[in-house]
Amino acid sequence: MSESQTVDATSAAEEPGTAQSATPKVKQPIGLFTLSSIEMWERFSFYGLQVILAYYIYYSAGDGGLGLTETEALAIAGAYGGAVYLGQPLGAWFADRLVPARTMVMAGGVIIMAGHICLAVIPGVAGLLIGLALITIGTGALTPNAYAMVGRLYKEQSPRRDSGYAIFYTGILVGALFGPLATGYLQAEFGFHYGFGAAAIGMAIGLFTYFLGRNTVPVESTIVPNPVSSAGKLKAAGFGIALLAVIALLVSTGIMSTGNLNNYVLGTILVVSVVYFVVMLRSKKVTADERLKIKGFIPLFITGVIFWTMILQLFTTFAVYADTRVNLSIGGYSMPAAYISTFEVIAGIAAGPIIAAYGQKLAARPGRKVPSTISKLALGFILMTLTFGLFALFPLIFTGRIPLIPVIIGMIVMGITEVMYAPIGLSVASQLSPVAFNSQMMALWGLTTAAGASLSGFMGQLYSGTNEVGFFTLMTVVSLLTAAFLYGLRGPLRKLGIV
Repeated sequence: MSESQTVDATSAAEEPGTAQSATPKVKQPIGLFTLSSIEMWERFSFYGLQVILAYYIYYSAGDGGLGLTETEALAIAGAYGGAVYLGQPLGAWFADRLVPARTMVMAGGVIIMAGHICLAVIPGVAGLLIGLALITIGTGALTPNAYAMVGRLYKEQSPRRDSGYAIFYTGILVGALFGPLATGYLQAEFGFHYGFGAAAIGMAIGLFTYFLGRNTVPVESTIVPNPVSSAGKLKAAGFGIALLAVIALLVSTGIMSTGNLNNYVLGTILVVSVVYFVVMLRSKKVTADERLKIKGFIPLFITGVIFWTMILQLFTTFAVYADTRVNLSIGGYSMPAAYISTFEVIAGIAAGPIIAAYGQKLAARPGRKVPSTISKLALGFILMTLTFGLFALFPLIFTGRIPLIPVIIGMIVMGITEVMYAPIGLSVASQLSPVAFNSQMMALWGLTTAAGASLSGFMGQLYSGTNEVGFFTLMTVVSLLTAAFLYGLRGPLRKLGIV
């Protein structure tokens, strides 16, 4: 496909000529809803597993779990969360160099479904490790390429981009709501393996809807934009074999274990992130202007890591918190601990469309001052400061277990925080991505989530071993300082075209 054809396809996805004037009510390209659907069901299966994973690992065998320690459970949960997103650069590389993005998304969904099936039917640690490994590989193939395809639906400076990502992110939150509700209920009533089975069914539905709408995604996603040479394929295969051999050696000798697995995951994430920045900055396929944008992305990458470290404690710190510190009873009803995170998601679902609609309304008014993108990111951290500040106050206000209603309020604030920050972060990463590294730039943004997920495991362990007020106060201070740092970046990043 020629360059002109690629540009035309992108323009048509967003502004299909006379068809758009005839139907002015169509605000977003149809492909957005196809991609939102597959990602919604992927998140249904992912979060459905995530909310019960730590419990499955540290609950006793009599309660249906594996009977490992709480420390091991938090380490494994953090390592799994980090590894899931660590697999994204590989999936993005495949899409940029070997296999079209549209195909990668479909293949990733199939592998994810197989992983959940393994968790559902294979008992013990073997089923856990095989299932988590497959889900890690599948998510790496699906997620960065779905995100990148959303970006290709829009022109570079389109005012619809932020709102489109907000709609896309709302689909993510819908999956993140109903996944935990389904698996949490099935785990409490029938056992963990029924919950894992529900996650597999969710992914199967997502694959079906994506297959039906596969022709609505951007035309560019059906080609490989930067094919690798034959020699490059051999090098990649050799690297893959060597990596598997190193992992096998570490596991077989006992150097890598469930207790220190998260250390290796976090170290690998940091190394891969640095390598990505170096490769893109030194690539001859990156223009001088694109190189400046990559440098501008570095502080946003760091703040993204901090953001996801905070949010993803939902599945480590707050999983333990819900199980051990919260009075989960209302009247005669006792709520499963896994349901606590759903209040965060419900708040995000409610707030997401409102924020998207308001942003789109402002963008449609010529001359109306619109908050800068970086200001929106800083506001997200202000709300995060409020979230952890509330949890720092709760032990000072209440004795014994914390009542459910105040905890729900804290979760609601966190949910609004997520939809204030995360879609804008995706949009910024898409705007700053070099043409030759589009999917891989989105995977680099995914590495902020990887690092955050891994660090959330360490934060969970820190929470378990320190004073509760001190821990949440520390998180509050870190969040406030990050907000101030972001706000100070408005001017420099505006020069790079981030308005």
